[in-house]
Amino acid sequence: MGLDVGGSGGRCLLVNVESGQVVTALRGWEHRVVPGTAGLGFDLDLESLWARLGEASREALERASARPEQVLGMAVTSMRFALVVVDRAGRAVFGAPNRDGRAGLQALELARDHGEEIHRRSGHWPSAVFALARLRWLATNAETWKRADKALALSDWVTYRLCGELASEPSQAGHSALLDLDADDWAWDLIERLELPRKLFPPMHPCGHPLGTLREEAASALGLRTGTPVALGGGDTQCALLGAGAVEAGEFTAVAGTTAPVQLVLDTPLRDAEARLWAARHVVPERWVLESNAGPLGEVLDRFARVLYPDAPHAIARLAAEAQSSPIGAGGILSNLGVALMNGREMSVPIGSITLSHITLPSEDPAARGQVGRALLEGMAYGLRANVEQLRAASGRELSALRLTGGMSRSAAWSQLLSDVMHVPIVVPATVEASALGAAICAGAGAGVFKDLLEGSAALVRSGREYTPEPDHAERYEACYQDWREFQQAREPADKLAAQIALRAILSTPGPLQAERGPRFRPRILVTADLDSAGLAALRSLGEVEYASYREAMRLLTGPDLARALAGYDVFVTEIDVVDVAALRELPELRVIVVCRGDAVNTDLAACSALGIPVLNTPGRNADAVADLTVGFALMLARKLPEASAFLREPGGEAGDMARMGQAFQRLRGRELWRKTIGLIGLGAVGRGVARRLRAFGARILVYDPYLPEESARMADAEPVSLEVLLAESDFVSLHAAVTDDSRGLIGAAELARMKPGAYLINTARSALIDEEALIEALRSGHLGGAALDVFAVEPPGPDHPLLALPNVIATPHVGGNTVEVSAHQGLIVAEELERLLDGERPQHLLNPEALQDFSWQSPRKPQDPELLERLASGPGPAVTDLQQKKTSAPPQAAKKERSKAAMPTPASKTTDTGAIRSQMERILRDFVGRVQQDEKLQAFAGGKDVMLQFSLTDLDLEFYIGFQGDAVHSNLGAAPESAGVQLKMGADVLDGMMTGRVNAMQSAMSGKLSFSGDTAKAMTLQHIQRDLSRLYSEAREEIGDPGDLSALAQEGAAAATPVGQDDPRQQLVNIVNELYSTQLITATGGNVSVRIPGTDELWITPSQLFKGDLSPEILVRINLDGESLDKGARSPSSELLMHCAVYKARSDVQCVVHAHAPHATILANAELPFLPISTEAAFFADLPRIPFVMPGTQALGDAIVEAMGKGWAVLMQNHGLLVAGRSLRRAADMCEIIDRSSEVILGCYAVGKEPPTLPKDTVDMLRKMGDLIA
Repeated sequence: MGLDVGGSGGRCLLVNVESGQVVTALRGWEHRVVPGTAGLGFDLDLESLWARLGEASREALERASARPEQVLGMAVTSMRFALVVVDRAGRAVFGAPNRDGRAGLQALELARDHGEEIHRRSGHWPSAVFALARLRWLATNAETWKRADKALALSDWVTYRLCGELASEPSQAGHSALLDLDADDWAWDLIERLELPRKLFPPMHPCGHPLGTLREEAASALGLRTGTPVALGGGDTQCALLGAGAVEAGEFTAVAGTTAPVQLVLDTPLRDAEARLWAARHVVPERWVLESNAGPLGEVLDRFARVLYPDAPHAIARLAAEAQSSPIGAGGILSNLGVALMNGREMSVPIGSITLSHITLPSEDPAARGQVGRALLEGMAYGLRANVEQLRAASGRELSALRLTGGMSRSAAWSQLLSDVMHVPIVVPATVEASALGAAICAGAGAGVFKDLLEGSAALVRSGREYTPEPDHAERYEACYQDWREFQQAREPADKLAAQIALRAILSTPGPLQAERGPRFRPRILVTADLDSAGLAALRSLGEVEYASYREAMRLLTGPDLARALAGYDVFVTEIDVVDVAALRELPELRVIVVCRGDAVNTDLAACSALGIPVLNTPGRNADAVADLTVGFALMLARKLPEASAFLREPGGEAGDMARMGQAFQRLRGRELWRKTIGLIGLGAVGRGVARRLRAFGARILVYDPYLPEESARMADAEPVSLEVLLAESDFVSLHAAVTDDSRGLIGAAELARMKPGAYLINTARSALIDEEALIEALRSGHLGGAALDVFAVEPPGPDHPLLALPNVIATPHVGGNTVEVSAHQGLIVAEELERLLDGERPQHLLNPEALQDFSWQSPRKPQDPELLERLASGPGPAVTDLQQKKTSAPPQAAKKERSKAAMPTPASKTTDTGAIRSQMERILRDFVGRVQQDEKLQAFAGGKDVMLQFSLTDLDLEFYIGFQGDAVHSNLGAAPESAGVQLKMGADVLDGMMTGRVNAMQSAMSGKLSFSGDTAKAMTLQHIQRDLSRLYSEAREEIGDPGDLSALAQEGAAAATPVGQDDPRQQLVNIVNELYSTQLITATGGNVSVRIPGTDELWITPSQLFKGDLSPEILVRINLDGESLDKGARSPSSELLMHCAVYKARSDVQCVVHAHAPHATILANAELPFLPISTEAAFFADLPRIPFVMPGTQALGDAIVEAMGKGWAVLMQNHGLLVAGRSLRRAADMCEIIDRSSEVILGCYAVGKEPPTLPKDTVDMLRKMGDLIA
C-alpha cells in the first residue's frame, strides 16, 4: 500500500505484487487561509487529512476485494515543502502545506546572508517554501517555538502517526535546504550557525527502510491490521521517478500534475552554477536528481478549462477535444499561461499571458474556444521543452526520450502534441499515479517483498503507451516553438511589472474575518437530518458525529426529548425537529444549529439570537430537485402527457385499431418548448436552476424579481421584465418566489386575466402566492390551458378539492424537494458552512448575524436574559412546516363542520361479531379516557401545555380526545369540545397496537395505516406521553377484557364483500401466494395472482402495493373482466389487472393466472435463450413464447401475452418475469416451479460452456401432448 498525501487530496494505492493490478481511491481537501496573512499563509488541517486518508484506505481495500491481513506493507509519500512541527508528546503544534508563503522575509534574509553557502551545501537557493526559512519564521512566535520538538516533512508525520517512530529520509530532507547533499545527512554545522536546535531534526534513514509496524489506533483508522510493516517513503516527485521506472542516470522525467517538475536522474550530485535549478537526492541510493519546473500547468489548465466550459462535467477533456480540431500553431495565438522557466534564485508570482486578435479568432464559439484551448496546450508543451533544455544545458546530457507521468499524461492528445514539440518519444507508464506506486515500492522493499527499490521498480512498473513524433507536425512545431521562445524573452520586462501589480492585489485581498488561535476545535455533532455518506464523512473530518436520521429513527424531537438528546453536543444538524425556547434553555453547551431547509421555521431564531447561538441553513439544497420537477411539469403540460398516458388505458380499445391511433393523433398533438416564452417569477436558487435547464430547449426566458439586480437576470440568460409584461407574453408562467407580505396573493384574478389565452401556470413554490379560487375559475373557463401544482393551501388537499377535479390540472403532494439526492446536497452545504465557522470565517448562510458578535466555540455562551426568554416563550414559537406556523386554530364550529365534510371511510359492517367488538372497544376506551383524566403523571405533564388530540377509529366509528390545557387534562369519548390542534385517524387494531407496543406509530403513518393532520409538533406530544398512555390503556384493557380480533375488522380500503366461506377460492389463492412467496417466485411486492369466481365473469385478485408475505383472504379485491372493482371501499386491485383480464377474456378455459417474478425464468427471457426440453417435466411445455419488454400495467402488455400464449399456458416476459395460466391454482403454481427450476438447469449448462442436453424428439412429442393435462 502506498499513501500519497498531495496538495489537493490524498490517494491510497494498492498493488498486487503477483498480478501487478493497481487499485486507487482518492479523497480531496483544501487548505485553510490563515487570517491576517494577505492570502499568503495556509494551515494544514491534519486531523481532517488523517480522517480522509482513512476513508481512502478503506475504499481501496473494498475496491480491491482485499482483506486487511493481505496488505504486506505500507509507506507514505507526500508533497514536498510541507512542514509539520510536533511537541515532545508528538502532538502537532504547527502545520503548513507547500503553498504557504509566510516565510518570505526570512528567505530573503537567508539568501542575502547565506545564499551561496546554502546552495553549495544543499543544492537549493533559499526559498520561502523550504523548511529552513519556515523554521526561522516560526522562531519569531515564542510560544510555538518553545513547544517545538521535531520538524517533519508531511510524509514523515503521517508515517509517525502510522507506527509511532520519528524519522526522516534524504529525498524530503533534501528540499529543506538543510541536507548536506554530499554527506547524505543533515548539515549539522550549518544548522548550528543558523541557530536552529539540533533536536528539531529526526534521525535519517534511507527510503524503503523498515521503520516499524502499524499501531492499533492507526490500524483502526485505516481499516488495516495492527502490526502491518511500515517503511519510509519519500518526496512525491522522487517517488514518481521510482514509480515511472526512472532509476538510471541520464533518464529525463516530467511529472505533469498540479505543477510540472522536470527531473534528470544522475549518478553524482550536480549543482547548477547559476542556482536556477535544484539538486536533490533520488529515493534510490546512489542516485541524485537535477530538477527544473515548468510551473503550475495542471492547476492553470483546470481553472482555464472551467472558465471556458463552466457546464462541462469534464472540462479539461472537453478543452482537449475541441483543441484537436484547431490547426497547429493555433492560428497565431501564443500562450504561456501556467508556464515558467524555472529560476530558483527569483521565485515570484506566476504570470502568464495569451495573445489574441479578433481578426484571426474564429467567430463561431466552438472553433474560437478550440483555438484558444490549443494555444494553451501548445504553450504548456513549449514550456516543458524549455525546462528540459535548461536541464540539458546544465548537465550536458542528451535527451533520447521523455518519461511522462502525472494527471496530464492521461490525455493522449497532449502526450502526442508534446512528442511533436519535443522531437522525441514520450513514454507514459501504465500507472500514471506514479508517486503512490513509488511509495508502494518502498513499502515492498521495507517489508522484504523485494531486496531493494530497484528490484521493486522492475517488478511493479509496467509499460504503458508510447508516442512518437509525427515528422510533418514536428517540423511545423519547431518554427512555432522558436516564435514562442522569442515572445517569451521579449515579455520579461512586462512580466515583472505584471507580477508587481498582481502582488499588490494579493496583499490587498481581505482574508477571513476572524479566527481562533491554535488547532481547529473539534465539536461534538448530533445529526438528525437526512445526510448521505459523503456529507457525513465531511462532517466527521470536522468533529465527532452521532448520526440518527429522522427517516431511519422515525422520530421527531421536541421539548424534553430534544433537550435530553442534545445534552453534551456543540452542534445540532436538524431538518424537522422543533427547537424552542424551553429546550434551548436546558442546553448550555450547544453552540451552533444547522437547519437543513430553506426556511428555518422549526427553530426559534429570536431565542437563538438571545442566547448567542448562530443558526445556519441550507438554501438551495433541493433547488435541483424542484427545478427538475418544474421542467418536468412544463413538458407534461406541453405534450399532454397525463392525457396521453390515460388514453392507452381507456376501456374499449383494441390492439391495432388505426382509427384509434388517428384519434390519438388528433387529440394529443402537443407543443415543444423550443421558442416558447417561459416566465419565471423569482430567480433564486430554484429559478436559476429552471433557467439553466430551459436554455437547452431553446426557450426564451423572462424573469420578474423586484429584489434582484438586472445584471443577475442577464447572468442567467434571462430578460428582466415587469410582472405585467411577463404575464402578457409568457406561454408558461412558473412561480419561484418566497412568500412575504408583498408576494402573498401575487397571482390573483386580475393577473390571471392578463395571461395569454391557453397559457399554463406552474407552482412549485408556495400556494400562498396564488388566489386558488381565481385559479379554479381561470381553468374552468378555459382561459388557462392548464396548471401543474405541487403546493396547496392545506397539505395534502382532500380528494374533493376542486382543483383535483379539473382534467387540465396536474397535482402532486409537495414532492418537489423529495429526492434521494437532496441528502447529498444538504450534507455538502452543512459541512462547508460548519468548516467556515470553525475556521473563523463568516458563514454564507447565517440566519441571525447578531449571534456571531460574541461567538466562541469554547468560551461560555452569552448569558441568558430570563425576562426576554419568557416573552419569547409566550409567542407562537416554531413549527414543523411554514403552513403550520402561520395557521391559527379554527373555531369549534368550523372544526366540527370540517370533520363532517371530510370523507370518512365506511365503518365496519354491523354484523353480530363486529357489533360485539365495537361495544367492547367502546367500554375499554371509556375506562381508558377516565384513567387519563385522573392520572397524576399526565396532570403534571399538562402544566404550560396547549394541546388537543382528536382520535378517530375509522372502522368502528368511535372517537375520543385527549387534551392538555390550562394545566389540566381533558379526555372523553366523542368529539373534542373545541377545535383539536391534531386529528389522528386509524383502525382499531392500529390504536390497540400502538398502546400495547405491537405497532410503531411512525411506521404506521408512513405506510398509510395512520393519518394525522394539524400541528405536527403538537402531534409529537404523543412521544412524550406514550409510556403513560400505554400504561393506562393496558390497565383499562385488563379491567374490561380483550376487545376481540381487531385485525379482522374492515379497514379503510379493505374490502370484505362477503364472508370467507369454507370452499372460498380466496383462501386457496392466499395459500398459493404464501407458497410462491416462500419459494421466492413472488417477492414482497412483486407478482400477483387471480382466480375466477366459479359461475361468474368475476375474479378475485391480489391488491396493489401490499406485502405479499402476509395476505389474508378478506383483503383480496373482486373485479370484473373489464378490471372494474365491484365492492365499494375495496383496496386498489393489482396494477397488473389488465393482463389478467386479457387472458380470462381470451380463454374461457382459464380458471387462474399467476404472474411470478421467477428469477431464473426472467434471466432466461432477458438473455434470449430458448426454453428446452431438458427433462420430462420441461418437455410437458411447448417452446415457451417470449415477449419483449412492454410497459407493465398496460393493455398493450395484456394483448401481447394473449397473442404469444395462443392455446398454450405460459409466457416468458423480458424484464418482467413469467405468466402462467391454469385450470386450477394448484396446477398453475406447480407449473411456475417446474419452469423456473428447468430454467435454472438450462442457465447452469450455458454458464459452464455446455449446450444443455435435451430429450429425444419422439419422447418430447409424446410428453407435450400431456402438457395440456398438466395445466
